[in-house]
Amino acid sequence: MSTSLVAEDATTEEQAVAPHRLPVVLRRGAALSLLVAALLTFALELSTLWRGDPRWFGDQFVTGVGYYADTLVMWLALLFLWALIGRLWWAIGLLSAIALPLAAANRIKISLREEPIYPSDVDFLSEPGFLGSMVSPWKVVLLVVALVALVAACVLVGRRLARRYPHPSVLRLPRREAVVVGGLRAVVLLVSALLLFQTTKFNEPGNFWRGVYESRGDHWRYWNQKTNYRSNGFFGGLFYNMPISAMGEPFAYNEPAMDEISARYAEVADRINQHRTGTLDDVNVVLVLSESFTDPTQLDGFDLETDPIPRTRALMRQTTSGTMLAQLYGGGTANMEFETLTGQSLALFRPQMISPYQMLVAGYERFPSAVGWFKAQGHRPIAIHPYMVGMYKREQVYRTFGFEEFIHDTSMGSQEKIEDNPYIDDHAAFDEVLDQIDGSAGPLMVNLVTMQNHIPVDNHYDDPIGVTGIGGDEADRIGQYARGLAHTDEALAEFLTDLKKRDEKTIVLFYGDHLPGIYDSDVKDANSAGTALNQTPFFVWSTEGNAPRPMPLTSPAFFLPLVYRVADAPVPPYLALLDKLHDRISALHQGRIIGSDGNEIDAADLDPTSRQLLNDLRLVQYDFSIGRRYSVDSMWPGADR
Repeated sequence: MSTSLVAEDATTEEQAVAPHRLPVVLRRGAALSLLVAALLTFALELSTLWRGDPRWFGDQFVTGVGYYADTLVMWLALLFLWALIGRLWWAIGLLSAIALPLAAANRIKISLREEPIYPSDVDFLSEPGFLGSMVSPWKVVLLVVALVALVAACVLVGRRLARRYPHPSVLRLPRREAVVVGGLRAVVLLVSALLLFQTTKFNEPGNFWRGVYESRGDHWRYWNQKTNYRSNGFFGGLFYNMPISAMGEPFAYNEPAMDEISARYAEVADRINQHRTGTLDDVNVVLVLSESFTDPTQLDGFDLETDPIPRTRALMRQTTSGTMLAQLYGGGTANMEFETLTGQSLALFRPQMISPYQMLVAGYERFPSAVGWFKAQGHRPIAIHPYMVGMYKREQVYRTFGFEEFIHDTSMGSQEKIEDNPYIDDHAAFDEVLDQIDGSAGPLMVNLVTMQNHIPVDNHYDDPIGVTGIGGDEADRIGQYARGLAHTDEALAEFLTDLKKRDEKTIVLFYGDHLPGIYDSDVKDANSAGTALNQTPFFVWSTEGNAPRPMPLTSPAFFLPLVYRVADAPVPPYLALLDKLHDRISALHQGRIIGSDGNEIDAADLDPTSRQLLNDLRLVQYDFSIGRRYSVDSMWPGADR
């Protein structure tokens, strides 16, 4: 490591710094580093500015402390690099090469998914194939070249300035001043490292940085992370979403309380089950999460020349069906899968629990889910995902849930794709399910997550569906996406027909996970009221027959009870709790409760029965997720096997 304190080592033309000028040089370097930190922070804050929000400037520079606290964090990071490397301009170049791409990535993610960068997103760095599918290779090359050029430019600027403004070199200073400079570097390195480390403990009581960001009051906006980052600064929002325990311990959580809840819902299950005559013991259960499957005809701002999903729409009129409340726009696939498989609601977790697969489930050897439950009932659980295995730590999560087999992109029997679409198509995904059913002597529990309609959707098909009301690239994207939906609509109809022809009984839950991040601001603005940008279709279908049953807006945490309703099958106590709660609260979203009539309800306005049901679910979810699991064996036997 170089022994120079600031910028580049002096050139042969430079004179050594005179000892009496040392304080001036150090002050000059400190001032320059603070200015650079302020500019880099400003670039990060600009990445949170969305569609000219008029509140951005006031939140950043007038009423809030986010920008100033963020600048302090950035300055400490720069001081740390400066003290570590010993060369200020190298430190400036390296920090710029980190901060500026981070700002660009934040901007891109907000435009695609309406959410900023989170700490957990670092996991995607281990999946270069996925990132490569989002950004073309030549852009990655250009980015690397630009970053190298940026660092080089900073170094060259430093060398030019070093000729006019000599910088201290320990080797050229007298012994006394050299000791002072070396000691100063050690102190700066230690203090900055300790303060930066404290940012990782942001959500712990008494955290220094939490106090700094809340010095003008608590402005956390967990229900809208874009607003959260804008109100508290980029780093403030990032630190707020640092890993934290999934839930705070509910009041009166203990074994006797969980025994009481278990007994209560055992009685509820008995009352439900005495009127049910069906069974799922010999029935295949297929859960289909269809990537980005939505109904674009329900959006305002444009029109399609043809309906892309007529078969699905007709089917939904004949069975239990409705719309699902997606957690996010443009993303959140694994979160919707988590709710479906566990019956646990993200709305009951802390808002920082933005990715349970990565932040919660992967850390356990076993986790209660429908996988273990169906395995205990005699089903063989299989997961199918026609893509790489590492996304959202699925390989670890599926093992924790108890899947006996994980079939993915390289192990599927068919890997067909449609025209120029790079993702395995839905026909191939459904054929894999049929092959597994045909090859199994006993009933299966299959969890299929498709990929055909994943973004980007540009230039996949030769015959995109026509779009009117808008033009340009957005119309092209929507037309391409709609054609992909039409292919899914056809493949799904064929899949259900093929299941109907077989002797085996099968029940299918089908749902879309979220809207794709393809819509520009005009369409988003036209649909900003209510939950239009967070609604996707779902239905439950059985080979044994179906009856029309329209459902209110529903969260995926309530899907499993609906499967049992369609099958007219007896439920365990846990699903009885979910079933009863769903009769009163149809959907849960972070900071939002939707009643059975589809209207939003304030938690304080819940009737006593609904309040007790919700509190009971909160206790059970805590017990199942991070608690001692007192009630798993009695509420959902075998779910964590």
